[in-house]
Amino acid sequence: MDENTLIAIVDDDELVRTSLAGLLRSFGIGAEVFSSAGDLLATDPDRFDCVVSDLQMPGMTGLDLRRVLSERDKAVPVIIVTAYPERVPNVFRSDDGLHLLEKPADSSQLIACIETVLGQPKG
Repeated sequence: MDENTLIAIVDDDELVRTSLAGLLRSFGIGAEVFSSAGDLLATDPDRFDCVVSDLQMPGMTGLDLRRVLSERDKAVPVIIVTAYPERVPNVFRSDDGLHLLEKPADSSQLIACIETVLGQPKG
């Protein structure tokens, strides 16, 4: 990843948003935060290289956001982070494209997952 990488963080918990943004910035990765999926979709989500989203949020869930973004011309990869992985329906668990991390996400796991969805080698 380089300094031009830009990640959107979507979480209804302000502490989680700011913590994840700070973590990514400490690795030299650009980050912008959104308190809901609707807030992200109201901007231009295509400008992001990846989205890190909470699963359970008021309104649109992280899985709903992933579905909407996957239907766009430029499918932005989405990493779902949740404190409740058992709430992810089995139909999604069998999806090879689902990137799911459990909260609290370990920084090395998150960075490795971002590198994977961006097609960059781990290292």
